[in-house]
Amino acid sequence: MTATFHQLPQRTGRKPDRNEGSLVALVLLFLFALFPRIWILAFWIFGGMLGDAYSHWIVPALGFVFAPWTTLLYAWMWAIGSTSVTGWEWLPVVVGMLLDLWFLVVLARILVR
Repeated sequence: MTATFHQLPQRTGRKPDRNEGSLVALVLLFLFALFPRIWILAFWIFGGMLGDAYSHWIVPALGFVFAPWTTLLYAWMWAIGSTSVTGWEWLPVVVGMLLDLWFLVVLARILVR
């Protein structure tokens, strides 16, 4: 049995089209941004957990726009715990903060491109 080797195809110098990949990334990024905002609205409409976690409406409103994962997870940890966020409950809040930062970095990379 003899193996034959052929020359690899030459590069054409043309970069691959990234439109399909960028569109999928934008749709996933949009869904990632939409999910916590819908959940925050549900907390506000169907329960008093958001009002209990935050003393004033301005903090959840700013969180809804700029840091939805952190706002959502803080209110959720407040709701499942007692009347404060203590101990291990800060871990999901920190994860939410990291998710918000990651989202902003990815958004900046897509917009700069």
